[in-house]
Amino acid sequence: MAENPPLIRDVTIPLERYPHLNENQTLQDAITEIRSFAVGEKERIRYSCLLIVNDSNQLVGRVTLKDLLQGLAPRFVEATKVEKFEGQGSEFPNLAILMEDSFFSDCKQQGQKKISEFMSKIPLMINADSPILRALAIMLNTEDAVLPVLDGDKIIGVIRMEEIFAAITRQCAL
Repeated sequence: MAENPPLIRDVTIPLERYPHLNENQTLQDAITEIRSFAVGEKERIRYSCLLIVNDSNQLVGRVTLKDLLQGLAPRFVEATKVEKFEGQGSEFPNLAILMEDSFFSDCKQQGQKKISEFMSKIPLMINADSPILRALAIMLNTEDAVLPVLDGDKIIGVIRMEEIFAAITRQCAL
């Protein structure tokens, strides 16, 4: 007889083992937090986003690596927004080198801004007692590869596509 399919809670990464910050902390704090989860000799970034909580430890948003990079140098982001009709071609990304000096001086100044300025709302969350295939269906039909996991109204962690993949392939005995 096959074992029961896992529930979300069975494969959840607990919140204490996933990058998260208070909404009043800074961009620099966020960078320090996400880098603290780096692994290996080359310090590879392990997670692509971090969760943002309020003073009551309620989930209020998330910040992705893209959000962090855009927060470090907003002038760079604005300057590189070019529509195709404006002459953007295959060589366009090479022009970014012209902004290198200002990019690195800007990023040092941005570090003390509140992380809440860069966060986005979390569109979807999942209950810890949901079947794992529910999370898979959500992820396959959205661009979210990380879902916060709730137990009642309390955030207890996250589930990523990686945990779902591992659980499904174990269950399928592949």
